[in-house]
Amino acid sequence: MYYAPAERRCVPKSWNLSDDLGQVEYIFSDKTGTLTQNVMIFRQCTIRGRVYGEIVGDDEPDRAAELRRAMDTRIEQTFGAPYLFRQSETATFLDTSVYDDLQTDNTQARAIFEFFTVLAVCHTVISSVPDPAHPHVLEYKAQSPDEAALVSTARDVGFAFLRRDKDRVYCNFRGQDHVFQLLATLEFTSARKRMSVIVRCEDGRLMLLSKGADSVIMDRIRANQERLRQATLGDLELFANHGLRTLCLGYRILDEAEYTTWKRDYDHAMASLGDRESEVEAVSDRIERELQLIGGTAIEDKLQDGVPATIAQLALAGIKLWVLTGDKTETAINIGYSCNLLNNDMQLVVVTGGDHEGTRAQLEQALREFGDTHADLSFAGGGG
Repeated sequence: MYYAPAERRCVPKSWNLSDDLGQVEYIFSDKTGTLTQNVMIFRQCTIRGRVYGEIVGDDEPDRAAELRRAMDTRIEQTFGAPYLFRQSETATFLDTSVYDDLQTDNTQARAIFEFFTVLAVCHTVISSVPDPAHPHVLEYKAQSPDEAALVSTARDVGFAFLRRDKDRVYCNFRGQDHVFQLLATLEFTSARKRMSVIVRCEDGRLMLLSKGADSVIMDRIRANQERLRQATLGDLELFANHGLRTLCLGYRILDEAEYTTWKRDYDHAMASLGDRESEVEAVSDRIERELQLIGGTAIEDKLQDGVPATIAQLALAGIKLWVLTGDKTETAINIGYSCNLLNNDMQLVVVTGGDHEGTRAQLEQALREFGDTHADLSFAGGGG
């Protein structure tokens, strides 16, 4: 075994290593950061039913450079000057049509503004200026690479998060400075599958900005958005079928009376000495309703080098590989094929039970249909 990039060979430290490896029958693996690089790349988005973003492969550097130059030119034409906060050489969202729509005075332009406002404000990112000689070059530190990719893309499009200071969030949108008063942060957890912030805008409006899993956000949007809901879900499914990670974005305008009542209950829940977590979640859930749907994002997490070939070799050795992921079912299946975990000779069974009994019933049905000795029976689970 030889690793060419580091010019290093495998040096076994135990004489019985081969014997131990020969007894391996199952491998259980996480996906993010294990099979993938955990380097998130913002590729596409859907805003009010319209998809933005050109997909450019790693083998197309000239096309990527051409699109970046076109973006720089279009930004200067739209904003009236170069956008100093944009980091063109690392920008991954490439589509000049977003500026064509942004210049119009219609519903789509307002939706684009709201979309990137959510990305620039709804997060817990910390910004810094590594080199004081270049004050417009911002570096973001985030709890997750997904969040850093979202905020960085908003900056490169022209909606830069600058810094936070106590209860103030400072941004620069299209060359104009904006300040938001941060009133509450409802943080993301694996159980909530969403994050929200409540801010007061410069015009005095109270806004709830939310982002999260589509299954969660779609359950919280207000009525009379069925056409937009179906269009957005269709675009998100398309993204997922390309192996991209997806999120939904929404917002809500709050009135003062509702916020005052909610804030009193929220502060009471935060100070609770009982079941504080469930009380806070109940209060948070109450206000994260009746959202206006804006759109969704699509982020790529690339496989690490050599993963497909390695998994193929493990399969030839008769080793069964199980991979755990929190992705949508469509994304998980696409990644399964791209990393050779799944292949076209397999019979794919999708299990989407929401509880123990439902999952068991679907598994038993699959076994009755294909037989429990089926050599190529593969399961993809979701929705649990």
